[in-house]
Amino acid sequence: MKNNNQHSLDFGDITSKLNKINVNNGLLITFEGGEGVGKSTQATILFHQLEKYGIDCIKTQEPGGSVLGNNIRKWVKSSSNISPLSETLLFEAARSQIITEIISPALNQNKVVIVDRFTDSTISYQGFGHGLDIEIINQLNKIATKNITPNLTILLDIEPEIALSRVSNQTNLFTGGDTNKRIDSENQRKFEQKPLEFHKKVREGYLSLSKNDTRWCLINAQQKSDVIAKLILDKTRELLMKNGVAKNRLED
Repeated sequence: MKNNNQHSLDFGDITSKLNKINVNNGLLITFEGGEGVGKSTQATILFHQLEKYGIDCIKTQEPGGSVLGNNIRKWVKSSSNISPLSETLLFEAARSQIITEIISPALNQNKVVIVDRFTDSTISYQGFGHGLDIEIINQLNKIATKNITPNLTILLDIEPEIALSRVSNQTNLFTGGDTNKRIDSENQRKFEQKPLEFHKKVREGYLSLSKNDTRWCLINAQQKSDVIAKLILDKTRELLMKNGVAKNRLED
């Protein structure tokens, strides 16, 4: 029987491989990009594909993933009078909680952890977008994450004008029964509604961070969803094989 939580693409029966595969020292894979680039969709596709392979994995999001994080998400995204510094400190508090409660324990259990947004979002949005001191943000990131850094960061890149048009007319950005997906109501779209110039600065930040850094995988987000998903999966397979997963366990 097909799992009801499965993505609409056919991933097969995710329970068919009963022996969960762990990964040496765990792996942290993050998804980054501006509003409307498709991060959450692609993170979910990858999560279900890894489940199909029998990889022991979890998926979460920032800000969110914990009671504290979900409350902070609502506060920040529905308030128009939070200063950029206060905004940053709230995000770092949510990050510290998700690291302690979810991410660090999962990595210690040698799981693959997929996160929709992480530290690079704070640098790009609050640093490049709002103009806060990036060195201060870097220090706060290190404190909140206890120096945990991603093994792979997927950057979905697209011109802001195109990306924002994808979400501008949606009542809810994400709907459905998948509790891993975010649901931001219309009064919680603070960042989507910022001026175009802000989004251009955010994109500039991401491109600057990803330049000449092997941790990053830059993908053109204007391609079809299945094409993007394959590029992400291929890159993830490489990482998994480098960390002790046999190639024949990663075959469709």
